[in-house]
Amino acid sequence: MRTITYESLRAEHAWMIVSDQLQQRNNVLAKGISHMERDPAELPMASRLMMLRYHLKMSLRQLTQEARKQALVPEDPDRLHQQWLHVHQLFFLLRQIDTELKRASHENDTLRSWMDSLEGRVYRSALVHLN
Repeated sequence: MRTITYESLRAEHAWMIVSDQLQQRNNVLAKGISHMERDPAELPMASRLMMLRYHLKMSLRQLTQEARKQALVPEDPDRLHQQWLHVHQLFFLLRQIDTELKRASHENDTLRSWMDSLEGRVYRSALVHLN
């Protein structure tokens, strides 16, 4: 049986927030791909967004598998540290995705204007919640 502490709840909360943010980025990428695919001239950017989404999904899959392996170890005294490590790895992935989306939108007017039309709350930074 796992002991629940304030610190483990904080780590779980941080994980939920960064996971939600990553899911939002996945949705933004999916919608962005669909938007860019409407214009044949924008297919190279749609392809770039597809690669970014693939990177997001594969990285998440790998990090999740690693976290599940760690969770199988009964009463690991280092579990809290491992939880925070996982949260920070997810946050690093989020920052990578944000950086690449920002770079792509600076290079492409269609993508930039579409992203500017999104609600600001969908694209907020999780940093505030993780501190």
